Amino acid sequence: MGLLGRLLVCAILLLCGGAQIALAAKEAHPAGYASAQMQRGPQNHLILRAMVNGRPASFLIDTGSTISFLRSDHAEHFGVRSTSETTTRGGRTFPLAIISKLEVGGTSLGQISVALTVAAYLRGTAPGSGATDGVLGLDLLRREKAIINCHTREIFFKTDPTARLDLSNTTRALGFARISLEERRAGDLTVACRLRGRNGRLVVDTGAFVTGIDDDAARLLGLTTKPSKLTSRGLDGRVRSLQLAQIDDLQIGGIAIAGQPFAVMDLFGEKKELRTHTGLGRIEYYEPRSPGAEVFGVLGNELLDHRRAIIDLENMILYFK
Repeated sequence: MGLLGRLLVCAILLLCGGAQIALAAKEAHPAGYASAQMQRGPQNHLILRAMVNGRPASFLIDTGSTISFLRSDHAEHFGVRSTSETTTRGGRTFPLAIISKLEVGGTSLGQISVALTVAAYLRGTAPGSGATDGVLGLDLLRREKAIINCHTREIFFKTDPTARLDLSNTTRALGFARISLEERRAGDLTVACRLRGRNGRLVVDTGAFVTGIDDDAARLLGLTTKPSKLTSRGLDGRVRSLQLAQIDDLQIGGIAIAGQPFAVMDLFGEKKELRTHTGLGRIEYYEPRSPGAEVFGVLGNELLDHRRAIIDLENMILYFK
């Protein structure tokens, strides 16, 4: 086996193996890919350290957000100025700006467009430094063909367009299921699920600290809920209480999930006909439900971590153990 083959094998083991394998292959990563280690934030988010125009920054990795964001009160510090363009998400308009150079793990990812927003609309706390500087959403993650290991907290960005990394055979040997990711019209990514005998979909959302079921879907499915002391704050600033429902028959991509309490919340806000998502305080827009393809909720970080999920945004595959 040549050097490239050995590097690819080491990288796959690093993606899929345990702590001992990860330690042995610490310096290895696949040729044509840049890698970086993420941190688990105190609220269970995935936090990535980066450089914005030469200055250190922290970002929440959020597959539930279709675009990337930067705190408007930090823009001047990073030398970022707004353009004349705007974007609308969740019924709100945000000015757009350009980051001239984003560096991750010592590798430049070049220029990216970000929406500027106030800190109150961003979730995610970086360990030891308070609120994050922004969000890296699907626009960047898909552009860079990212591979996100939710358990080992490593992220890979493709730097060589000719490189190809296929995890199917190795992950299958290690007991992972291969679940297709589907992009909906609004840009969010979903996986198939089954609950109470009905087929639906869950949004794959690394920006959600827990897996949650929309309250409309809970009523549709006849789930019994009970109050909790947990709350979440929406984009509109309102703090909403969360309920809990014991769910014993959830399947994700055909994989049975052990019975446990799940959060039930108003994921889609007041404008039900627009399906504006403000759950857990982030900024996304989900398209209306269509018959046979209901969005039941979000697949959040606690299950992605527990099931050792690997999100392959080049091949549009979720590997789930």
